[in-house]
Amino acid sequence: MPRIILVRHGKTVWNAEGRYQGKMDIPLNEEGKEQARRVGEALKDFPVKAVYSSPLSRCKDTALEIAKHHNLPVEERDGFKEIDHGEWEGMLASEVQEKYPELFKLWKAKPAEVRMPGEGGESLQDVYDRAVKAFEEIVSKHSNDDLIVIVGHDATNKVIMCYLLGVDLNKFWAFKQANCGITVLEYDPETKKVVVHVANATGHLGKEIDFEIQKSL
Repeated sequence: MPRIILVRHGKTVWNAEGRYQGKMDIPLNEEGKEQARRVGEALKDFPVKAVYSSPLSRCKDTALEIAKHHNLPVEERDGFKEIDHGEWEGMLASEVQEKYPELFKLWKAKPAEVRMPGEGGESLQDVYDRAVKAFEEIVSKHSNDDLIVIVGHDATNKVIMCYLLGVDLNKFWAFKQANCGITVLEYDPETKKVVVHVANATGHLGKEIDFEIQKSL
């Protein structure tokens, strides 16, 4: 089965502040750049055959830190872009909760039932459809022995995990994706069999277990 290393991008200023980023192209902050460097070092001795990324700079710059150790280009896929949060983008979680109390409550309880407000706002199903399509197209190109890296965002990585494990999108919050956390999978696109070897590993970042209180729950 093809082997996949799923990585979330490094931290940004908006991550640190608790702002909704969505498709806003917010760059890595200094901590995020160091996280990206560390994840690149952590994966440098693995036989990586290809590196894929969301085109947003926080993902692409993280992916470049991985790809440079393997003399590989970073191949961008629009399907891996973060969810478009619509009117929530740029807002603090506390501001969203105050302005959209009922929708915010539903987002935390039954996220699959929410479409983000405003022009361009997406639902998790929208993200699922495009991310899974991109994922399957990539996997189908590779042989059983290939090891590939995909650098994505919180929502895109989580919906891919929901897809692979056959989990309802309303269980979206059950998955943690730390900045530059590593998830390692084997996946057979014909049988849909999946084996999860590692989930959200953060030891390379100095945290053996990333167990921060989930303020977003």
